[in-house]
Amino acid sequence: MNERQRRSDTVTAKAVARGVNIQSVRNRALAQKYMEYRRVPSGVIARVLDKPLLRRAPSNDQLVSEAITPSSPPPTQDRADE
Repeated sequence: MNERQRRSDTVTAKAVARGVNIQSVRNRALAQKYMEYRRVPSGVIARVLDKPLLRRAPSNDQLVSEAITPSSPPPTQDRADE
């Protein structure tokens, strides 16, 4: 990818990367709300959430620093076996 295609606004770039991660582990509505809260332009939100093939590739730093994973459910204990 050439430099012209990279986002120079790193704050917005990180908010977009986080929003995409939220969409992948939660849902689109929550990702959109997050990006709106972070003041990502509405056109960018629509493009990255609705047209994944048009997304800019995230930098290696964004992939690491903005990674989120779903929480594991707490372990259950079966009291009948005790």
